[in-house]
Amino acid sequence: MGGKDISLEFSAIPKLHGKDNFWTWRILLHAYLEALGLWHANQPIESPQARYIVLSTVEGRLLEPAYDDQPCQYIFHNLEDRFGPGS
Repeated sequence: MGGKDISLEFSAIPKLHGKDNFWTWRILLHAYLEALGLWHANQPIESPQARYIVLSTVEGRLLEPAYDDQPCQYIFHNLEDRFGPGS
């Protein structure tokens, strides 16, 4: 991020807890990441900050062990596949 300080205050984003709040979570996550320059092409960019924010806004029971080694975009799309429309 070129030494740019980022404030990681994202308590207004509700934790994703299932299909019933997926769109609320996605819309607010998108807006927050976009405001920080961490969103591009309809997905989070690959960065430690974006990955942390995505993981921190998901209820622990929904996190999968594989996420430990996966990039941010994989995690985001996996959550979208699991809880988004048509899932």
